[in-house]
Amino acid sequence: MDTLHPDLEAYLAELDGVSANTRRARRADLAGLSRWWAEERGRAFDPALLAERDVRAYLQQRQVADGAAPASINRALSTGSRCWAWLVQTDRARENPFTPVGAVPQDPPAPRKLDPTAVDALLRAASDEPDVTLRRCNEALLSLLIYAGLRSQEAADVQLRDLDLDGRTVTVRSGKAGKFGRVPLHADAVRLLRRYLTELRCPDGMPAAGSPAERERLLGVVESTRPGRPFRAGISTRTIRHRFMVIATRAAAQLRAAAQKKPRLDKATKLREAADDLETASPHALRHSLAYRLLDDGASLAAVQRIMRHSRGEQTLRYATPNSRDLKDVIDRSGGV
Repeated sequence: MDTLHPDLEAYLAELDGVSANTRRARRADLAGLSRWWAEERGRAFDPALLAERDVRAYLQQRQVADGAAPASINRALSTGSRCWAWLVQTDRARENPFTPVGAVPQDPPAPRKLDPTAVDALLRAASDEPDVTLRRCNEALLSLLIYAGLRSQEAADVQLRDLDLDGRTVTVRSGKAGKFGRVPLHADAVRLLRRYLTELRCPDGMPAAGSPAERERLLGVVESTRPGRPFRAGISTRTIRHRFMVIATRAAAQLRAAAQKKPRLDKATKLREAADDLETASPHALRHSLAYRLLDDGASLAAVQRIMRHSRGEQTLRYATPNSRDLKDVIDRSGGV
């Protein structure tokens, strides 16, 4: 780990409410700037002496000589601006040299999605689980992530009373920024959730309206370490991520096995690419995938915005932007010369 100037160490020590990854990234940004300045000036780095021209020269070095991506450069710029604002506030520096320097323009990245082949493989892998209790749990979880586009925390927070299978909706009470919303459910999701309720979650029927049991969490976990592997209501986002990873790993293996049996190279390649995507995906990719599927199927931006519960149309418009895989597919379909 790089040893930084005491003032920079003091800034990092004062950071509150940031993750370990964010803290490491900011340290790396400050260490990179410190090394560059020391090499250029031939002396130990002093934050109080950093000037605007130094900042511009450093960012130029990162962009031209190092070939750093705009996102990386802008992150370093943001780190420096935050740090020197604190240094000025604590009388460790006179001015913030980052303030006049604008960010490097960059195209907003398209949200990551999973190909329909990968999504289908997830559902098939979940249904292939030997343990029937875990199988029903996995199917219920995926039905909310794939067909309703719920975020992990939203899925974990769904209560029994939030589910209206006859009306084909699920209510989200704790959405992003505390937003409340009602999301329509696909017929396949209704089928999977109904089977989960009748066979596992509520085999004796749904709890009475207004009862405490009605406010219990919909999803739950299988306590594999206890005799009989009992089911318990309630699930954490960490468990959701772990369960998704297990299902995705199994689905990826099944896709790779299928690719080995494909005589056509193009179809085998598609299956391997879907497997690659699954091995590095997160549950949130299923939310993005739903928005892409809706637009691909001809849904209007207004309809997608309502279903995804976006407060601004710009959020939905991102899904009309092709990602790198989309562009590659367009080139592949164009044919050879």
